[in-house]
Amino acid sequence: MVQNLVFVEGGAFIMGDAGAEFTDEDGQKIFSFWTGDADTKPAHKVTLSSYSMMKYEVTYQDYDLFCKLTRHTLAREKSIGDPSRAPELAAAAIPWQDAKDYCLWLGEVIGLPVDLPTEAQWEYAARSRGMNVGFATDNGKIDFRRNYRGEGAPWHPQAPGTYPPNPLGLYDMTGNVCEWVDDWYASDYYQHSPELNPKGPDKGSQRIMRGFGVIGSPEFNLLYRRKVRPPESTDGAGIRCVVNAPAPVKAN
Repeated sequence: MVQNLVFVEGGAFIMGDAGAEFTDEDGQKIFSFWTGDADTKPAHKVTLSSYSMMKYEVTYQDYDLFCKLTRHTLAREKSIGDPSRAPELAAAAIPWQDAKDYCLWLGEVIGLPVDLPTEAQWEYAARSRGMNVGFATDNGKIDFRRNYRGEGAPWHPQAPGTYPPNPLGLYDMTGNVCEWVDDWYASDYYQHSPELNPKGPDKGSQRIMRGFGVIGSPEFNLLYRRKVRPPESTDGAGIRCVVNAPAPVKAN
């Protein structure tokens, strides 16, 4: 686990869709927002404490071990043995509560404050500490078959680390599986989010996934917010945990 962590130094960034300047086909500079969704706006300042995040998404091998030791229900149990559920692939179809339980269980096992990332932590890390990019790839863009799946890629999630990481060293935060965050969803939360370490609304009826998955078009960039009502899940719901400690975690 410790070897699978990237330290994310805290700091301030503009969370949400602040838009960017692009060049059109005629070479003219235009300003455009990344999304057309009201719940990604307004862009607002957020300041985060330092933390560490899993370099890779949780695999079926890791998640199955947790389920067997804790008597949780195996994800996609009827598909065991199918190539789409190979042990090395990113685990999918995980309900939010089970994703939360996995992170907390892992924390108990290794003696560290492990949890699901907050939505702000997820976005800050995906954007390599707040860069104004649309995709969590090595260059902030989609280059099919080089840094993102393309023609001939399997329809199901792939092994974490198949494509290059973002500049911070995190893999698959665009594509592969959607990733649960800890927050409740509220369409107007960005309008009154606190600046320091926001954790989302105190209550709600839907939880949030970020990143979009295998069937998500590249048009769904990393600013999009997907919400699901627990205990429902989706085929693409996966897990990436954080360690809420202010300094890099050292291996014992």
